[in-house]
Amino acid sequence: MTNSSPETHDFDAWFTGFFDGEGCIRIAIADRERYSTGFELAPMLRITHEQLTGTLDAEGWIGVKVGQNSEYRVDHRLQPQIEVTETYRDHLMEALCAYCDAHDVNCHVSSLEANENRSDQYIWGVQGISNTRTLLTPLRDQFIVKREQVDLLLDEILPRMDQGVHHEKEGFLEVMYYVDRFNSYKGGSRGKYTLEYFEDLWGMKYTPE
Repeated sequence: MTNSSPETHDFDAWFTGFFDGEGCIRIAIADRERYSTGFELAPMLRITHEQLTGTLDAEGWIGVKVGQNSEYRVDHRLQPQIEVTETYRDHLMEALCAYCDAHDVNCHVSSLEANENRSDQYIWGVQGISNTRTLLTPLRDQFIVKREQVDLLLDEILPRMDQGVHHEKEGFLEVMYYVDRFNSYKGGSRGKYTLEYFEDLWGMKYTPE
């Protein structure tokens, strides 16, 4: 995996996404003969590849969530996911949803009510193998902070999940090996569910080829 050289990045757009994260919000003006003025004004939300990448690099969470689920043969589920959390449901959430609509990616916006530990939060998210790949593939070369994670997700984790190997214990352990590597790029705690956890749970050992 090799990172793109700085020359391949549109840093102006990337920094806009990284520091601001609100996309392009403007009034589009177009010739329209059917209007008495001959022009149409249309509010427009737009976010570019580079701005979305900057937003995800700065404020996004990209990963594979692991949880118990009795509907699966191994009683656990792996779910690729991308999230951006904000205190307000403002232009950023609208721009992210507009970007997804334009690129055939299913997304959602959910909310968490305030409690003693946090204020109100709104979460924009994309989940699933297909949606995650469709969103990240055209953005890959623009990532800087999370480039290694994105490469590993697109090159190693999603292809194996596409093949369905994680529906059996041996394949699940193989995917968890790469999930552990993915999480190691973030530093700090990797959480409860690790390769070692499942090796102990099932009395099995995974050895990379």
